[in-house]
Amino acid sequence: MTVIKVLVFWDRGINKFRVRLGMSDGEINSLDGYLPALPEDLKASKKQFEWSDSRQSAYSKWQFSYDQFEAVRQVVSRIKPKKIITDSEAEAISSQQKESVVKSLNQWLNCQDSAWQPIRDELIAVLSHLQRTGKEARLFIDTDHFQLRRLPWQEWDLFKHRFPQAEVAVRLQRSRTKIQPIRQDSKVKVLAVIGNSQGIQTQFDEQVIQALKQKNAQVTVLKQPTREELSQALRDENGYHLFIFSGHSCSREDGTIGWIELNNNTQDLISIEEFKSSFGIAIKQGLQLAIFNSCDGLGLAHQLAELGLPRSIVMREPIPDQVAINFLKYFFEEFTNNKSLFHSIHFSRQRLIESGWEKNYPGVSWLPTLCVQEVTLSSNSLIWQDFIKPKALLEAWIKLLGITAILGLVTIASILYQIIANKPQNLIPQNIDNKMSQGENLQIPSNVNRAKEAGILDYNNRDYRGAIDNFIRALNQNPNDPETLIYLNNAIIQQKVKTNTGKKVEIGVSVPIGSEPNVSQEILRGVAQAQTEINCGLEEVSRAISELKTQFNCSKGIINETFLMVTIADDEYDPKVAEKVAEAFVNNQNILGVIGHYSSDMTLKAGEIYDKHRLVAISPTSTSVNLSNFSRYVFRTLPSDRMAAQQLFEYMRQQLGQDTKVAVAYVSGNAYSESLSNEFEELLYPNSFVQKCDLSSRVFSAADCVEKAKEQGAEVLLLVPATDETLTKAIGVINNTNGDLQLLGGDSVYSFRTLKDAGEEAFNGNLTIAIPWHRRPDSEFSQQAEQFWKGSVNWRTATSYDAAKAMIEALIESRGNFSRIQLYQKLSSSNFVAQGAEGEISFESSNDVKSTESVLVVVKKNGEENIFEILKLNRF
Repeated sequence: MTVIKVLVFWDRGINKFRVRLGMSDGEINSLDGYLPALPEDLKASKKQFEWSDSRQSAYSKWQFSYDQFEAVRQVVSRIKPKKIITDSEAEAISSQQKESVVKSLNQWLNCQDSAWQPIRDELIAVLSHLQRTGKEARLFIDTDHFQLRRLPWQEWDLFKHRFPQAEVAVRLQRSRTKIQPIRQDSKVKVLAVIGNSQGIQTQFDEQVIQALKQKNAQVTVLKQPTREELSQALRDENGYHLFIFSGHSCSREDGTIGWIELNNNTQDLISIEEFKSSFGIAIKQGLQLAIFNSCDGLGLAHQLAELGLPRSIVMREPIPDQVAINFLKYFFEEFTNNKSLFHSIHFSRQRLIESGWEKNYPGVSWLPTLCVQEVTLSSNSLIWQDFIKPKALLEAWIKLLGITAILGLVTIASILYQIIANKPQNLIPQNIDNKMSQGENLQIPSNVNRAKEAGILDYNNRDYRGAIDNFIRALNQNPNDPETLIYLNNAIIQQKVKTNTGKKVEIGVSVPIGSEPNVSQEILRGVAQAQTEINCGLEEVSRAISELKTQFNCSKGIINETFLMVTIADDEYDPKVAEKVAEAFVNNQNILGVIGHYSSDMTLKAGEIYDKHRLVAISPTSTSVNLSNFSRYVFRTLPSDRMAAQQLFEYMRQQLGQDTKVAVAYVSGNAYSESLSNEFEELLYPNSFVQKCDLSSRVFSAADCVEKAKEQGAEVLLLVPATDETLTKAIGVINNTNGDLQLLGGDSVYSFRTLKDAGEEAFNGNLTIAIPWHRRPDSEFSQQAEQFWKGSVNWRTATSYDAAKAMIEALIESRGNFSRIQLYQKLSSSNFVAQGAEGEISFESSNDVKSTESVLVVVKKNGEENIFEILKLNRF
């Protein structure tokens, strides 16, 4: 269990925030840095200013327009904001101001300040490691600055786009008392208080709370209690695990004091301070979590934290009644199914967005806030079953499943106990089937919505008609998702097979989803586009998605009503997993060929198995020179590192001369990184490589790499990272060059991250990269792909498209005689030609692709953004 801790406090001496980054498991040493002062647009402006006053910040303007919604005004029971604008005006203004807040937040957190950049780079590296190892990404903001606590940290594009599963918690106040351990009982003890309900429908909150009884909870509900009744309940000697409040509440502006309204009669504001003794007793008796499903609760969480409550969930601002009800429902749907507290909050926030509440009330998904004590981070994240004794949980399962389940449950009781006791162990060997899917499993967790989940469930139940409907709806919401498009194709084919209106032929594609999800999607887009073209046609599918047409014409196919199915596999960028994937493909006789793998290391490892069992594989992304003549059965649709090295060398020679001294940042032991580095070195004069920095070293320092390169007289720095983690380190190198070195890069440096995280220094260093393909305005493939995917594509999509098109053409030429040997014979024929993204595809006797175009791109300015722009185009 790993939690990233970010300590932030104001340093008056230099007028910056001092930041310390650490991890709860001590895997990294604490790293110190500084963050510039909070931008004016993120501050809450003074109340005496009019909302339209230019002195008002974007955050305050958002607050004002958000408060103007009638649904928000209804829940602010005491002093309602004056109604100045209509709901439609409020929606337009709050949406605009929300975007201004998000823009300011990202400009601030993405700043190029040299004292902040190492913190940001290390944070990216840690999050990449957690993502690659499948661990939950949890961040803990430890700050006393009340404005920082209100910020929507989840809107930082580092979290929103690169690590969308990350959830952020805040520390409001350190406890003055010892945090109590979790007390287990036969049932989860819940105390729910329904307070003043004026203008809100708390009966629906109560329904959600009462439903917890079905999840082995004992629920006590107090409706509009008196002070005495609340005090007596909190002092119950049997104690409670959860405290839930629904009603009206508010907090002081600085978030240090909060009040609740207990009943409809008095409407007295009651602070936690007034019930300090009673809440203190409840906490000592085992209270672990308080949920205030009410307005503006930061002050409530702050005061309870002082008393020693480990965790609270509150809303940062007033929240519309219907949104609050749905949040509570979404949260308990996850939490009672033993999802972690962090996950449950994160999932509920996403559900609010997907359900349209964020569109109706811009910024409302920012409001749910998890507040935790730092000491709780040393244990696993809280889950529902933590409250239940192992024996009681076993009895609950027996009651639920019936007497016939007793024997089976008894045999696993010891295993169940280990799980409940939070003693992780590898109970079941990992099944490679879980890494492979035609539509049965969700492989890319960052690309999920309710329709997609429903489609996967339908596919598992063999309800292919339902799966088609749901996958189309999922693509309508997220048209850039290649996994769903492949699943849609597969569902259509399965429905045709089921109704005897079509046949299928199958191939596989292996990508490193577990460690490189963005790269994996780039590859899958090329495969999905080619699959869709041959099965149904892009135009037909695009129309069905945009118009939500679940009945549409899909009658193309390869030949004789035979359609192409694709199995997606995740090799995790792990050689052992890649071998298992290759063996699974080999053992599945329906798989006639494979597209993959991504890295040269994985392709070389898996290729040995494909070669032994005579199964064709076409890699769209592996460039190591070691793959030339490696196997009769392993092809590739892009040039080797030799060509990339020649391009980069020729460019360097023209700019600086052949005797230029060069430093390299590479990954030792990696087939691709060493291949390109060695090929480049062979073109230089002897001893021209004056400095080598190993990006995979545990003691690697970007600053030291650059400094030593300069000391050795290097004028050029060649960057050859291999993984997302080593790309992070390469970006750190770029950010330390200050424009003093000419930067060259292999195709792995071609990433949106390079532009985003190091765009300014990449531009200053004239970063030039050799890649197989780059989109052009006059390219038919570029235009078609951009229109279909609702966004531009890169070289990995183009070469993957070529790999799929080559395999499809070989299948077409087989004229219905589909077999592995037939596919191999067609691809290896000297007469074989397929039409790819930018011309013909054919293969040399070495199985390298023939005469493909290679491209140099350079980082250029495009207004406020940095982009990759074609420098020159060569044929080799």
